[in-house]
Amino acid sequence: MLVLSYLSFDYPTLSPQDSLQKALKVIEGNKVPALSVLDGKKWVGTVTALQISQQLSLAAKLKDIQTEFQKDKLELEEDILASLPLFESTGFSLLPVVNDEGNWMGYIHQNVITQMFIQSGFTGKNGGILRIPFHVQRDSMSVILRIIEENKGLMVRSFFHRSEKNPQALPEWVIQVQTDQFSQLVKSLERHDVAIEKAFVFGQQEDVDQLRFDLLLKYLNP
Repeated sequence: MLVLSYLSFDYPTLSPQDSLQKALKVIEGNKVPALSVLDGKKWVGTVTALQISQQLSLAAKLKDIQTEFQKDKLELEEDILASLPLFESTGFSLLPVVNDEGNWMGYIHQNVITQMFIQSGFTGKNGGILRIPFHVQRDSMSVILRIIEENKGLMVRSFFHRSEKNPQALPEWVIQVQTDQFSQLVKSLERHDVAIEKAFVFGQQEDVDQLRFDLLLKYLNP
């Protein structure tokens, strides 16, 4: 499911020429932690209420603090699940979406993640999400898929995500799996030395390490 299918235009954008006072008022008025700044159609970055508050006595307009803007964004053609690590790392409720030319196309709101999984029909007995730091010299996609199949699993969707903040980090393979044996699947993967960064089981949690289920909890249980 592509990001472009979930675009929202319910929230405003800001201009580099806006005063800090106006920008802060707009952000707080919309009850969000941050909003996108556009120069015409071009996305410049995301500014937070906290950043503005810290600069009120030092700058007059948003353009004066442009170097402080956040640069996390989604591409128009990305899978919607690519938003999960960004929602987690930024703490934002809105993420900007841009096209290949860097033009702002809209927002993705965190609530769409909840709705997407609700509409997918998953229950607590048949699936979850895995995040696996993938090393090409250590991990084998075919082995991981075989283990999923051995646990009566079906890979519903997957994507690779690489951290822009830490280019040296391993890319993460994010996999959505449908299976009635999610806890056994996790244990089986670990027995085969597959490193699991985080995992989340839909609905009622099975007998798996509780610490692994923090990734999607705030989106599925707002």
